[in-house]
Amino acid sequence: MSKLEKMDPFPDEVFYRIFEIDDNVERQKYIEALRNAAKTIKRALEFNNLLKQFQLDYIQRMRQTGKKTAFTDQPLELNCAEWTANDMGVKTVRYDKNMQQVPVVACSHPIMPVEILKNVDTSEERITLAYFKSASWQRITVDRSVCANTNKIVDVLSQYGIEVTSDNAKSLVRYISDCVGYNPAALEPKKSINRLGWVGAAFTPYEKDIRYEGGMDYEAIFKNVSEKGDFESWKALCSDLRKNLPLRMMMAASFASVLLEPLKVLPFVLHLWGTTGTGKTVALMVAMSIWGNPRMGGLVKTMNMTKNAIMRNAAFLCSIPFAGDELQTIKDKWQGNFDQLIYQITEGVDRGRAKAYGGVEDTKTWKNSFIFTGEEPITKVNSGGGSKNRVIEIAIDGPLVADGHYVSSMVQENYGFAGKKFIEYIQETEACKIMDRYREIFETLCQLDTTDKQAMAMACMLLADEIAVKLFFTAEQPLQIVQVKQYLQSTRDVDIAERAYQQVLNWAAKYQVRFEDPKAENSLNKGEVWGKIDDGKLIVNRDVLLSFLDQNGFDYTAVSRKWAEKGYLVRNSQGKMVHQTKVYGIKSSYIKFNLPEDDDATDKDGFMQVEKYEQETLPFD
Repeated sequence: MSKLEKMDPFPDEVFYRIFEIDDNVERQKYIEALRNAAKTIKRALEFNNLLKQFQLDYIQRMRQTGKKTAFTDQPLELNCAEWTANDMGVKTVRYDKNMQQVPVVACSHPIMPVEILKNVDTSEERITLAYFKSASWQRITVDRSVCANTNKIVDVLSQYGIEVTSDNAKSLVRYISDCVGYNPAALEPKKSINRLGWVGAAFTPYEKDIRYEGGMDYEAIFKNVSEKGDFESWKALCSDLRKNLPLRMMMAASFASVLLEPLKVLPFVLHLWGTTGTGKTVALMVAMSIWGNPRMGGLVKTMNMTKNAIMRNAAFLCSIPFAGDELQTIKDKWQGNFDQLIYQITEGVDRGRAKAYGGVEDTKTWKNSFIFTGEEPITKVNSGGGSKNRVIEIAIDGPLVADGHYVSSMVQENYGFAGKKFIEYIQETEACKIMDRYREIFETLCQLDTTDKQAMAMACMLLADEIAVKLFFTAEQPLQIVQVKQYLQSTRDVDIAERAYQQVLNWAAKYQVRFEDPKAENSLNKGEVWGKIDDGKLIVNRDVLLSFLDQNGFDYTAVSRKWAEKGYLVRNSQGKMVHQTKVYGIKSSYIKFNLPEDDDATDKDGFMQVEKYEQETLPFD
């Protein structure tokens, strides 16, 4: 160095010699000697700049040495860059500004990324880590964001026994990132899904090219969608059970669930209700044995769950039917009215939720059927037309199965075959053929006195039963419209204005005394006056009417327009529906109804004239 002239370059060998010295003290002595020599020739700044660049170049070359993971029984071998990855853990050596070696530990035991999963719905990635603890290799799958954040990686991985703390978190994040970056072929993202059902033309869990990467919350449901036992035994059992029409309808609704997505039909509800002991739960298990193990807590769930749990389970099932037993267990949570529940589940979209750190969560969706059982109807007299429209209700008046214990044990030992074969048939059949047949059934149903939504749901069920007969129950005939039309709601049943009008008429008939003149001789009305009935008109005090409607769950504003359109209301001279008039001498606001025409054929004493041939001979003199 001392022999160098002012314009001579520093020899590279001088700097390479620095990195060949292993002893830290000797290396530093050598550097200081070179620095002093550079000062002598007044080139200290130039020397320091070159030394810094050589240090950076050396560190970069160390990172690109291409070391390989060398764990015993490792799942795969990865290029881990500068990291020494063996049975003693994951380590490397860094250099400080004085080129002193600083050992860096990423993890004290073997750990490595082994798989990257890319969600086909959201395009978000998750990463599977393999780590060696307790004398065995274990795996955990976490979001990519966990392995990219020093705080999250400590919070999440430490819970599973991985030795990560705030001290080594940064190094572990860098090690995992290097492994992913240097191994694009070995860690190429694989398609994954965190739900069941249709994924384009594929259907999980039957599609082998799509990996399931859902959490432990739904593991029980996912594992139960499987096959077990003997398919022929299941078919023989179900062939006999399907002689019961309500049970066959449950099976049809179960099959129909996977048709909703390809047919672009909205979710619907099939509700069976009746007294206890009729075998509703066992029938529900039979319907769900199409897809897998119908045990309680698996594919068949009690309805004693929160609203959020219902929505999240529906979103996970996605295309597979939601089976809920004992609907009455949540009656109090919904104030005895399930309209809101029906609306929410048949919309097929969960409510929006905000994230704790800003933004919103991905909105969960589903397109499946809901099969409920209970001891009472799911809709009431005052239910909205929309809820009536989305539900097919079947009242049970007898046992669905003869031997519930035998049937229950059989379907829990033989299940899951029919669902997979049903999906394969849909995948192998041209979509247009299925759609054409659906439209044919739907248009025939629309000719009946029912609504479009009722016809959609029933058409799906009839088509599903038709396919099931073709595939599995060849000795049967497909369900016919004449067999099931009894379960369809008529347009009159669905029309909330019509139901409200009938309620008003029934109310007026029940409390007819309140419409009499209290001042009249022999009047039975000794209390309030609600209006009067006169000349084919029912005149009701506005406040009394609104109170009655509100108590019974009807909204006056919503139904009054329909009443006017149907001619049930009498408007005043200004076209208003409220009349300022007197009733028994008291002026107030009244609503006037047109009463139905009297079609009663009885005389004043309550007797009706009958034809001679209709007379019966009484069995006594």
